[in-house]
Amino acid sequence: MSTESRGRTVGVDLDETIGPDPFRLLTLGCVAVLIGSYVHVLREVTGVVGGTQSLLLLVGAMIVAATVLAQTIRPRTATIAAVVAVAVGFTYYFEATGAGVGTALTASGTIVSDTIALATGLPLLRMVEVGLWTLGFAPGPAFLSWYLALRGRYALSVLPAGFALLFLVLTGDAGTTITLIGTVGAIAAVGFGELERRGGSIAQADLLAVLFAAIIVLSLSVTFLPGDDSGPAFADGSSGTLEGTIDTADEQSGISGQVDLSPEVRFTVEAEEHSYWRTGIYDRFAGDEWVRSGQTEEYDGRIGAPPGEHETTTQRITAETELGVLPGAPQQVGLEGPPVRHADVSSHGQPQPADTLVEGDEYEVESAVIDPDPDELRAAGTDDPEYVTDEHDYLQMPEDTSSEFEEYTAEVTEGAETRYDTAAAIERYLRTSKGYSLEVDQPSGNVAEEFLFEMDEGYCVYFATTMVQMLRSEDVPARYVTGYTTGQKIDDDEYVVRGLDAHAWVEVYFPDHGWVAFEPTPGDAREDVHNDRLEDARDEGRDDVDTEESEDVPISDEADENESDDERDDEENGDDEENGDDTDPDDDPPGSDDHPNDDTDDGSGVDDGDGDGDRDLSELVTITREQLAIGFVALVGLVAGVRRTDATTQARREFRLYWHGRRSDPDADARRAYRRLERLLAREYRPRHRAESSRQYLAALSAEESVDPRAKRVAEAYERATYGGGVDREEANEAITTVDELARERLPILRRFR
Repeated sequence: MSTESRGRTVGVDLDETIGPDPFRLLTLGCVAVLIGSYVHVLREVTGVVGGTQSLLLLVGAMIVAATVLAQTIRPRTATIAAVVAVAVGFTYYFEATGAGVGTALTASGTIVSDTIALATGLPLLRMVEVGLWTLGFAPGPAFLSWYLALRGRYALSVLPAGFALLFLVLTGDAGTTITLIGTVGAIAAVGFGELERRGGSIAQADLLAVLFAAIIVLSLSVTFLPGDDSGPAFADGSSGTLEGTIDTADEQSGISGQVDLSPEVRFTVEAEEHSYWRTGIYDRFAGDEWVRSGQTEEYDGRIGAPPGEHETTTQRITAETELGVLPGAPQQVGLEGPPVRHADVSSHGQPQPADTLVEGDEYEVESAVIDPDPDELRAAGTDDPEYVTDEHDYLQMPEDTSSEFEEYTAEVTEGAETRYDTAAAIERYLRTSKGYSLEVDQPSGNVAEEFLFEMDEGYCVYFATTMVQMLRSEDVPARYVTGYTTGQKIDDDEYVVRGLDAHAWVEVYFPDHGWVAFEPTPGDAREDVHNDRLEDARDEGRDDVDTEESEDVPISDEADENESDDERDDEENGDDEENGDDTDPDDDPPGSDDHPNDDTDDGSGVDDGDGDGDRDLSELVTITREQLAIGFVALVGLVAGVRRTDATTQARREFRLYWHGRRSDPDADARRAYRRLERLLAREYRPRHRAESSRQYLAALSAEESVDPRAKRVAEAYERATYGGGVDREEANEAITTVDELARERLPILRRFR
C-alpha cells in the first residue's frame, strides 16, 4: 500500500497535514509546549538525582522517531510502539550506565512498587528508583503525542502528554506555572487544529474558550493527594517556623531564611543517658530542601538494629503538647506503649506515629548505644553494605553541583586518610569558619554551595546540609537528620525539651558500627540564643515554657559534665572520643537550638519583636501572577460559556416570566400577559399544541387538570386584544396583575413554603 493510500485509509491526507499551513505550524508548536511541560518536570527531578542528559536524549530520540514514522505506520501501530518505548527507556538507561538489561530485570520489583505508590500520591523525589522511573515514563507520551499531531489527530495528540502532565500534578511535582503553560499548550493545540480543519473559521472560538478555562481551572485546583497524609507536628501553629518546617512533614524537611525560637515545652524525657532525640532522617537533597525517599511500613515490634553487638538504653517520652513525631535516642530498635503500637517506620529506620500524640501520651524507646572511639572508626574501612550504597541516596548530590564545591571540599579534607578523618576535618572547618545566626536570608540556589561560598553565618540546617554534601563529594555516605538536642536537665535522669531545642545534625556511616553523629554547628552561640530566649519567655510570664518540675530550675550550662566545643575543636585532627558518639550530646550543650518558632504562643496574636504583627493587611494578602492568570482565564471562560449557552437570553426570558416589565399599548400588554401565562401552564401541565387555539388549550387543560379559573380571564383579554375590538388600560392591567400573581405563586422559593 502506498504512503498516500495509507494516509487516506486512516482518514488523513498526509500531503495536506504536512503542508506549511500556519495553523498547523501553530498546532505543532503547542503540542511541543505540552510535551516540554511534563518533560521539564521530569528534568527537574533528574537534576536532583542525576540523569538529565539521558532523559533529554531519550525524549529527543522519540520525537525524531515519531517524525520519521508518521508517514509510514498507522496509529494502532504507533500506540503499540509507544508502549514498547517504555521498555526501551528502561533498557536504554541501564545500557547507557553500563549496568545492563539484567539489572533492569532485577530492579523490576522496585519499579512496580514505586509506580503503585505514585498512583496514590507519592511525590517523585520520594521514589527510591526515581531516575530509572522517569526514563521509562518520559518517552512513550512524547512519541505518541508528536506522532498523532503530525498525523493531524490534534485532539487525540494532546491526550498522552496531557495525561502525563496531569499525573505529575497529582503527585504534586508539577507546579502552578508549568501546569498553566502545559494546559495552555494543550487547549491551544486543539483550538488551532480546529481552525485548520475549518479553514481558519473562528465559529467555535467560544467553545474552545470554555474548554480552555475549564481545563486550566480544574488542573490547577487538584488538591487531593491520596498519599499525602502528613499533618502538623504541633497544634500551636509551629508549621510556619523552622521547627515546623523540619518536622511537620516526615517526608520533607525544608530550609528557611530568618527564623525565631519557640520556648514552649514539647516533651519530657526520662533517660539513663543524655542524648539527642531524633525525629527525622533524610537522604535526598533537592538543593533547597531535604526529601526522605522510600515508603513506610507498619511497626512490627522491632526496628532494624545497627551492625555488630551493642548495648541498649531505654527512654520514656511524655508528650507535653500535641506531637506529630516520635522523638527518641538514635539508633531506635524498639518501641513500647499505646501511642506507638501502630506506628510506621521509614525505610531508614525512623519511627513515625500513625496518629498525633496528645498531651500526656507516654511511650518507651529502646535504642542501641554506639560509642566507638576515633581509632575504631578510623579502622572501620569503606566496605559499606548494599543498604547504604545502592538502596538509598546516601551519596546523592544535585546534578548541577559545581566542580568548585568538590575542589574546595578536597582542599578542606586534604591529608585525611580515613572516612573518620574526612568527617572530622569538615566538621571542624565548618565550626570554626562560620558564625551562628538566626537572621539570615534564604539563598535562591543550592543551599550547600551558597553557605560554603557566599554566607558568613547561618544556623544548624545550613551547617548540617553543607557538611552532608561535602562528605558526599568525598564519597562518604552521609545523611541529614533532625530532632532535638538534649534539653534542660532538671534531675539526674530527666530532661525537659522545648521547641527551641529543635535541631539538625549529620550522621555518617561506618562499616561494622552503623550511623555515627557529627555536629558541625558551633555550640556556644546556639546555647546563648537558647538561654536568652528562655529567660525572656520566663520574664514575660509565659506558662507554657516550663513543667512543674522545671519552673524553679535555673538555666544551667552542662559544660561541666561534657567536654566543651572549644576543647573539641582544639583536639588535633578532631581526635575526640565524643566525635564518635552516635548520640553526640557532648558536642552540643543542652538547650542549644536552631529551630526557631515565630509563634510566641502568648495568645496575644501580636508578634514579639520581628515586626510581623505590625504589617499592613495589604502585605499579608498577596496575589501572584499565576493567580491573576487563572482569574483571567476563568473570566474568559465564563463569558464564552454565557455566549455559548445563550445564558443572557435565557435569563432575560426567565425574568420576564415573573415580571411583566415596562407597560405600553394595552393590547400589546394583554398579549404579552397571555404569552407569560402560556409558559407558566406549559411548565406546570403541557405546552399548547400548534393546532389549538387559546380557548381550546384552556378547555383541554381544564378537562384534564384543575386549572386556576383566573387563567380564563387572561385568555379572554388576549382574544379581545387580538381578534376583537381591543382592551382598555384597566383590562390590560388586570390581566398583567393576574399573571403576576399566578407566576409569583409558582416561584420555586415560594412554592417550597406553601
